[in-house]
Amino acid sequence: MDSSLSAAARGLRILLPLLLLALAGCRFPPWGPAPPPQTEHTAREGSGGTAQGATIVFEEPGLPQPAEVQATSPGKKGSCGPPPPPGSRLPRVAIIIDDMGYHRRTGDRLLELDMDLTFSFLPGAPFTAEQEEKAFQRGRDILVHLPMEARDPKWDPGPGKLLLSFPPRQMRETVRSDLAAVPHAIGANNHMGSRFTEDRRAMRVVLSELKKHNFFFIDSYTTAASTGMAEAAALGMPTGRRHVFLDNVHSQDTICRQLKQLIRLAEQQGWAIGIGHPNQATLDALTRCREKLLRHVRLVGVHALVR
Repeated sequence: MDSSLSAAARGLRILLPLLLLALAGCRFPPWGPAPPPQTEHTAREGSGGTAQGATIVFEEPGLPQPAEVQATSPGKKGSCGPPPPPGSRLPRVAIIIDDMGYHRRTGDRLLELDMDLTFSFLPGAPFTAEQEEKAFQRGRDILVHLPMEARDPKWDPGPGKLLLSFPPRQMRETVRSDLAAVPHAIGANNHMGSRFTEDRRAMRVVLSELKKHNFFFIDSYTTAASTGMAEAAALGMPTGRRHVFLDNVHSQDTICRQLKQLIRLAEQQGWAIGIGHPNQATLDALTRCREKLLRHVRLVGVHALVR
């Protein structure tokens, strides 16, 4: 009996390490539903930065580059946009930070910058309520970042989205719900929307609802065929559009070059609107280039550049 037990013990000593090695190579599914797949356009901020487990696609790819916008913009200084205020010497620039509400750490640090930035909040984001209140207390312009349908259906604009398949009543109800989520907003711009903004009838429904709330509309210009600015103007709404995306490439040096492009355009036409996003490279670039930017332009809330 003793010899049998001793042999069994020796066998366990041999088998146990092999069993542990086999188990280490296995991947067991986590409790609950599996997370959505990652893509190269998925944005995360890391521990403590975004809502736990959040996987958010913030912008559809293939956004127009600044050269495309310049080619369609009037070239004469002051030929578009609002007239400068009396006594103004520097051209005016507004910088909108889109996609606010998902990035707690970076969003808070952008809100703390001593710069007159405009903040556009996604209505369904987990930190929108608290960060929107901070922006309001600091006297910043606040926009609703209206999620709109992209041309490629694999890019989901997220909660509160507007789709062309919606009947007009549902579009209006969705707009009202989105506005309620950002109570201090004074204007709106589109999130994604390369398909939605090309549809005049759909944009007229959405813009008519915004007009009831005395909002202005900034066309993010995610497609060169966008009708947003033209339809807003036809409705008699104050409006404007984005000229430069600052951070299509998340590189501090590249973003500083885009800021220079924004300055040059403002010097040519008297004003310009740029759009950035709450990522570390944009925060670093704005911090690094702040003094140079403010030597060349007057930074204003975007409400000052609509007409």
